[in-house]
Amino acid sequence: MNKIVYNIFQGLVFILRKSPKFLRRGFFKLLAKFAYLVALKTNNIIELNLKLIFGRNISKEEIKEIQKYSYFNMLLWVQSLIENLDITNTELKNSVSIENKEIIDKVVEQNKPIILISAHFGNMEMLSTYVNKNVIKLCQVARQSNFKEIDEFIIKAREKSGSKIVFRDGAVKKLVKALIKKQAVSLIIDQNINSKDGTEVEFLGKKAYQSSTSATLARKFDAVIIPIAIFNEDDYKYKIKVYDAILPIKTNNEENDIKELSQLQANALSDIILEDKKQWFWPHKRFKSHYREIYEKNTNN
Repeated sequence: MNKIVYNIFQGLVFILRKSPKFLRRGFFKLLAKFAYLVALKTNNIIELNLKLIFGRNISKEEIKEIQKYSYFNMLLWVQSLIENLDITNTELKNSVSIENKEIIDKVVEQNKPIILISAHFGNMEMLSTYVNKNVIKLCQVARQSNFKEIDEFIIKAREKSGSKIVFRDGAVKKLVKALIKKQAVSLIIDQNINSKDGTEVEFLGKKAYQSSTSATLARKFDAVIIPIAIFNEDDYKYKIKVYDAILPIKTNNEENDIKELSQLQANALSDIILEDKKQWFWPHKRFKSHYREIYEKNTNN
């Protein structure tokens, strides 16, 4: 990244950190509205995904509402990444509530490794920060960008809460080390993946490939998979929900075990998304592996 551009980025972050909360949040709301107006291609992808899943059971008005909310939520991640640099744990607890934490506590008491799975849903930055500070320290997998300086900023911001960030390339070895130590790892498994690296599942009622990493690791290390999600509520309040644990499956048929575990996870994430569909990341071409034609026909790849 050009040094001048990076310095401008750092300067903007500094200004946003020091700005009154209402101005900072107003800025991101305005940016979200602008993004909705200009990102026509992304709006189209959102609409294609929604129509694929819900067909005639979703109105044009609801599609428009979800399109607008998608940009608000994406920028909310950035906003929270900045705000969490200075947030106190008291402020965090005043903003976030959690349901069914005892599900995680029970597995910790059993001294078993934990794999938390989640989707691009709600305010993921608040989810990560709260869990690391108040529930359990996580080893989290992140996607590396094309900008080293931005990656360093994101790692620093996220690790301030106590998490350990590892990039996707070469992440499996580090996840294995964490699980051997009976530590908790966190994976987001709701994005499109090719058949070579994933397992075919039914996701939101449609065929898709899903990362098999969590299923493979759970089977190998007797790790308990726990779905978790955070729901945005009014006035920048959030509710974390912990869902029933998915126990590891290990028979003589490894391929079938992985497929069964993968489908159980797909079911859990599908149910979470259907609780409040507007909070999921609809701009992603999630179903491209099996429904490529809808994207190629209606968008420019």
